[in-house]
Amino acid sequence: MLDLLGFKKEFVSLCRSALCESGPVDMEIEERKVNKAQRGELNGLLFKKEGLNCAPTFYVEDFYMAYKDGTSIADLSHQAVETAVRSLDMADLLARDSFCMLDDTESLRVRMLNKSRNKEYLKGIPFRELGCGFVYIAEIGRGEYGAVITDALMKDHKLTGDEIFDKAIKNTMENYPAVLHDLGDSVMQGTEECENLLEKPSGRVPAGAGPGFVLTNSGFFWGAGTLFYPGIMDRICELLGGDFYVLPSSVHELILIKVEDQDPQELADLVRSANRSVVRENEILADDLYICESGKLCRVSYGGMIPACGDNVC
Repeated sequence: MLDLLGFKKEFVSLCRSALCESGPVDMEIEERKVNKAQRGELNGLLFKKEGLNCAPTFYVEDFYMAYKDGTSIADLSHQAVETAVRSLDMADLLARDSFCMLDDTESLRVRMLNKSRNKEYLKGIPFRELGCGFVYIAEIGRGEYGAVITDALMKDHKLTGDEIFDKAIKNTMENYPAVLHDLGDSVMQGTEECENLLEKPSGRVPAGAGPGFVLTNSGFFWGAGTLFYPGIMDRICELLGGDFYVLPSSVHELILIKVEDQDPQELADLVRSANRSVVRENEILADDLYICESGKLCRVSYGGMIPACGDNVC
């Protein structure tokens, strides 16, 4: 079995051959090191088409994992080329969207990242500080395909961070609203079958619910950032009847637990254990435990509570 370097050399060669056989003649493959959110530096393959700035990008590491699982390099190279060719229409659409992003509320959205885990990735990318080391980034996206908005793009179109993020947050809340499920129900029934407790009339959650709850978005994808939707922390405090701990189970969802009768050290140990044994490396949000008190999020230490850090990385 080839190592990553040997695999990359053969895989790229076969991709170029497959592209010559079946791909558009005005398309080429460019190799580039790419900083990816949550994953750090990867070996990127950009499938570029003449006259189009937005290029489908694939990562050698993803195909290498499939190779180690038994898929041939030839099959993987044809799969990559076929997917890239199909993606060109979407890339062209996103490239044209970038010129009118402020008017296109369907494509502009935000994602939440841990700032300290993504320092290299965030260089050259505008972000909005959320506190406790979390930030929003903005992107133009359709479905699972997204193009991150960069400082260079902002400068080219004379845009400001406030106008981008205000519109992106509003649009994300409308298209991917927050959902809060009882943790026990979500395990037994599946999240798609659970009642969204945020849609209940003002007041407390039903008697017997909890003490754990799952917070995500309606797409169940990159849903941890819903905690910072305007008004969401206050609404959850109302539903749960007071303060609650926040366990960052992944970038896709958070687990919320009522404060009473909980040991914060045990909860923090649970988060770190899960991150080492259950959560995928590229989906880890944070190793820390947080608490929401009176609508304000703070990081918790074993010896007590660490004040919220504002614009600084915790």
